[in-house]
Amino acid sequence: MLARAESIKASKGAAADNVTFVKGNITNIPLESDTADCIISNCVINLVPAPEKPFVFKEMHRLLKSGGRIAVSDILAKKELPEKMRNDLALYVGCIAGTGQLSEYEQWLKEAGFTGR
Repeated sequence: MLARAESIKASKGAAADNVTFVKGNITNIPLESDTADCIISNCVINLVPAPEKPFVFKEMHRLLKSGGRIAVSDILAKKELPEKMRNDLALYVGCIAGTGQLSEYEQWLKEAGFTGR
């Protein structure tokens, strides 16, 4: 995907001089702290193993500039999913099997230092 993105960037010439791609792990992104104005998750958090999800929020908090914001459009569950659903590969790649509950997201945000301001 990075090679494809770089190819598209190259095809745009100088118009894409301000674009940079960084390869990293969602729980340990190789960027300096306080570098992002906004972080967007489009169901990416749902693909992270459950024990690592709190680290995703800590990493987002580390990367955001003061006054920055996050936009999370991941699917959330009202209650814990049955094991059969959590272990279904098709539901996993469809960003359903790895859903967290709203209460978990709220706790992870709080623990990471987000205040809702």
